[in-house]
Amino acid sequence: MAGILPDLRERAPRADRDRAIPRASIEELASAGVFRMLAPRRFGGAEAGMIPFFEVVRDVSSACGSTGWLTSWFGVHTWHLALFPAGAQEDVWGSGPDALLTAAYAATGHIVEVPGGYRIQGRWSWAVGCEHADWALLGGMLAASDGSPADLVTFLVPMADLRIEHNWDTVGLRATASHDLVAADVFVPAHRTLSFAPCLRCSAPGQAVNQGPLYRLPLPSMFAAATAVPVIGMAEGAYAMLVGWLRTRLGMAWAGLATISDDFNNARLAAAGADLDASWLQLLRDMRELVRHTEADEPIPAVLRRRVRRDQVVATQRAAAAVDQLFEHSGGEVVRTGNPIEQAWRNIHTTQAYALNDLDRTLAMYGAGELAIETQPPMV
Repeated sequence: MAGILPDLRERAPRADRDRAIPRASIEELASAGVFRMLAPRRFGGAEAGMIPFFEVVRDVSSACGSTGWLTSWFGVHTWHLALFPAGAQEDVWGSGPDALLTAAYAATGHIVEVPGGYRIQGRWSWAVGCEHADWALLGGMLAASDGSPADLVTFLVPMADLRIEHNWDTVGLRATASHDLVAADVFVPAHRTLSFAPCLRCSAPGQAVNQGPLYRLPLPSMFAAATAVPVIGMAEGAYAMLVGWLRTRLGMAWAGLATISDDFNNARLAAAGADLDASWLQLLRDMRELVRHTEADEPIPAVLRRRVRRDQVVATQRAAAAVDQLFEHSGGEVVRTGNPIEQAWRNIHTTQAYALNDLDRTLAMYGAGELAIETQPPMV
């Protein structure tokens, strides 16, 4: 895996400029088995576990933020598929574990129940890496008889049945090519659907055939890690880049001072590094506790599930603050487009627009839980 990172780092500026991750990067990651790490063993996947996968995501993100974000979500979409009914898994993995899945979970489409399944139409946004995907997971809301929202469902759809609208032109994460997906009256058989409710209860139908502890993890906790880990990796990549660059300037004088002897910048560098270390260690602690409970086949405590979400949003905020410090105190070179620190700054601030990174609402949820206030928080 380590041998791929220099290639990803070298391609990162071009990927950002072209708004597309090179096919060579996807092929290298696939050949290394990264995309099958969370796929079930019964289909030839590695079933490697939560922590090994996210350690890889962290490394990939440090080399190329967009590639790391795509890697994180492709992996978690694979894990999500393992929770679907067995027939849906067979449809995708019957010929091997290397299919790639994009997703757009917001329930923005129109769903109609028909004999044998559903007909869906509409538009879904933020479908990360959809140009490389074979299948898509699309969110939809089923209505009750009175028309009120009744159940949030994920629909598994072949990419061949969808149209990609190439409209991803953003400040950051540009190479993820998270274009819109459009469905025009597509039929989805019932076995290719999965309600969010059993995933939140850790009792999804796919666990009948995928019985390993990996598939007993809460969906919100996996989504939280998929959001936070690449952000930490991006910031760590920027930090390492800046440290290496500053070391090359040893002895270079600016206004009579050697760059390396600027105590103010050195202090900010140390503070940024401490924040990044703290963020990773918190998430690692949370993941270890989650894994411990699933390996013991124990329910995941509500307090741990809330803490995972708290630590996720705090980690991404810390990473954004750390890269701000690096950006603001690194000199004029970092404002040039394509500079790794500038690119990390744009990528990380783009992730802050992601719904799971809503700091205030998440912290309010955690605080309410600490005070035993009755709430029904989503995605915990």
